[in-house]
Amino acid sequence: MTTVAELQPDPNKKIRIVSHRESKNGVYYDGIVRSIQCVNADENLYEVVLFSATYNKESAYYVYGTDKVTEPTRTQNYANAETDRQREAAREMFDS
Repeated sequence: MTTVAELQPDPNKKIRIVSHRESKNGVYYDGIVRSIQCVNADENLYEVVLFSATYNKESAYYVYGTDKVTEPTRTQNYANAETDRQREAAREMFDS
């Protein structure tokens, strides 16, 4: 599992950032990474601009460099039980 500090902009890859900056339970941010920059190295704070195809807009989020990056679970495609099963298995491998 990668972290925010390791992210690179990729126009073809959707990601999910699990941020613990605003909530200790975690807040999810889904989208395509347009840009990323360190805004405060002392606090390990990054600005990540994500593009959301659902809303056709870009949004900036401020997250820690140690926050985790995974594959998003929700897509706009039709339901696919096999793909969902594979994603769940991959997540369980990361958690163990």
